[in-house]
Amino acid sequence: MDCNVDMNDPRWPSLREAARRFLREDDCTLSVPSSFLDEAWKLVQSISDHIPSKTVLPVVIEGDFNIIDMAYFGPDEPGVEICWVPHCEWNDFSEQVIDLLEAGYPGCIGCAGPGAEGEWNETFRRGHFIA
Repeated sequence: MDCNVDMNDPRWPSLREAARRFLREDDCTLSVPSSFLDEAWKLVQSISDHIPSKTVLPVVIEGDFNIIDMAYFGPDEPGVEICWVPHCEWNDFSEQVIDLLEAGYPGCIGCAGPGAEGEWNETFRRGHFIA
């Protein structure tokens, strides 16, 4: 898996936030293009394996890459209630989710990286993106 968004990329904190939301929230729906459906279901299985107490797992549907009403990875800016990671690829997102799972998130303290403990400020983060 090759990650195009590294720690020096201004999108990286937003990518981590999207991954945290995906792992933390119940009843979320992950939408992915058909070519990533199998990988998306494997990611959901990884959540089940790493967080056995989580009884409500994400649902996967075919469509544009996003987490419905939670995170958007495309070029067009959504409303500020949505975590926006512009031009993010599936591999970038799935790698972050796996990294967090392997670190013990959400049951660990401090394993989610800088900014994970405070309140997320989407407007502030977007100000760091290069248009």
